[in-house]
Amino acid sequence: MASPEAIAIVLGLFAHCFVFIHGEWHLRAPAVVVFHVCVAALLYIWELSRLTANGSWTVVLVGAYIFSLLSSISIYRLFFHRLRIFPGPRLAAWTKLWHVWKCRDSRGHHVLEEWYRQYGEFVRTGPAEITIFHPAAYEAMDGPGNRNTRSDWYDLLYPRISSIFTRDRKLHHERRKMWDHALSAKVLPQYNQKVVDRVRSLEDLISAHSSSPVIINDLMHFFAFDSMGDFAFSEDFIQQSGFLDLALLLYLVYGKCGIGFICWSFVISVWPDGCRMKKTPAERDIASWFIDDHIKHGASPNRARWLSGDTATLVVAGSDTTAPSLTLLFYFLARYPQHIERIYEEIQHVDRRDPSALATLPHLTGTINESMRLLPAVPTFSSRVTPAEGLFVDGTWIPGNIKICAPRYSIGRLESAYVRPLDFIPERWYSQPELIRDKRAFAPFGVGRTSCVGRHLALAHIRLVTVGLVSQYRIRFAPGERNGEAVERDMKDQLTAHPGACRVIFEPR
Repeated sequence: MASPEAIAIVLGLFAHCFVFIHGEWHLRAPAVVVFHVCVAALLYIWELSRLTANGSWTVVLVGAYIFSLLSSISIYRLFFHRLRIFPGPRLAAWTKLWHVWKCRDSRGHHVLEEWYRQYGEFVRTGPAEITIFHPAAYEAMDGPGNRNTRSDWYDLLYPRISSIFTRDRKLHHERRKMWDHALSAKVLPQYNQKVVDRVRSLEDLISAHSSSPVIINDLMHFFAFDSMGDFAFSEDFIQQSGFLDLALLLYLVYGKCGIGFICWSFVISVWPDGCRMKKTPAERDIASWFIDDHIKHGASPNRARWLSGDTATLVVAGSDTTAPSLTLLFYFLARYPQHIERIYEEIQHVDRRDPSALATLPHLTGTINESMRLLPAVPTFSSRVTPAEGLFVDGTWIPGNIKICAPRYSIGRLESAYVRPLDFIPERWYSQPELIRDKRAFAPFGVGRTSCVGRHLALAHIRLVTVGLVSQYRIRFAPGERNGEAVERDMKDQLTAHPGACRVIFEPR
């Protein structure tokens, strides 16, 4: 008869090979831990019921089980996994915790860039994860005809449910229609007018500094925060008191520590009822579309989770990406002031308050594109799970049910996609197209049905702010800033980019 220790070892092997190796377990992790603790506790109690026992036998059995389980997992991942042929850090193949440890200082974009230089275009960055450094990555993930699904990261809001974050492809397509209506070409002009009003406030705020150095990061965070409140909720966040002062503090402080998303979710979950009132047609805002959908389908508890999740997504998408995009754009403008003057010349004969007219300006568009290429607002995040049959990416086969990632920071600097990839050349986007070798490498808002639904509103934001400030000011770095070296040197990758302090001076023309 087998000894209890041998049985514990066999159970460890069985648990890995027939249970944990199949499916996803991240949402069931608490239940798994509780189950194992309860079994260990029962064994311990049973052993203590024997008068001669002291509990050591239970410790031995639990230790044997855990050792067997972890050994089986390790051997499988290192020597038998379907991704064993892909190059990458050996410890990353063993556990994703190694990648997490390497990114402990929030410099994930540099970690992946280093691995790309060392291992090539397809790198194993986790036990069941491949990071792709290739211009075809975005189309492979979200292009026409793909059958990929969203990765476990999209359960971030759980138990809330978001139309944008749902992993159910069919449900996402159905729920996205609501977002498409809320951000359609028909209603965008109304939102744009609100942005114009906020830009005027931003101009007044800069004017009050009287050519004194300002930290553009904080300025753009306040602007994005307040603008989002206006066109999303018809609320002036900055002018609110009490609760919203606390919300702003949470956002500015904790947002820079990588947990701004959680803080925002808290803010939305306890939002005053008055801010959720249905608006009149003249006051139509984005949240009103969510409320209409909520009422139309019945105010059930599940629908409340949809409303909460969609609103939290709106808040983050509306402010936590626009702010770094603007900060980084003005960093490049201060670093290369000749482009400020080129944009200033372009805007002399257009309506500076009309986003549609501004969208036709080639150098303005090229400057924005080049900023997003070199320093994207979302440096590394983008992940999908391959279909069961797997897929090919430029002739490289990736097995099924494998997470694939496409870091924008590295792909935007590929020599296979761009001539002189590290140089800031806005002309490559209109007058020198030969400097772009592969257009597929540029997808700041994603591609296909999962692309950013607020793309046009975000670009309108960026164009209006840029033109509003360039038309009135010359922009240069504050004394001692060394050409703004702190911006890239201290930039952190925390889902969205958090650039280092960018101190600039706005000099009236």
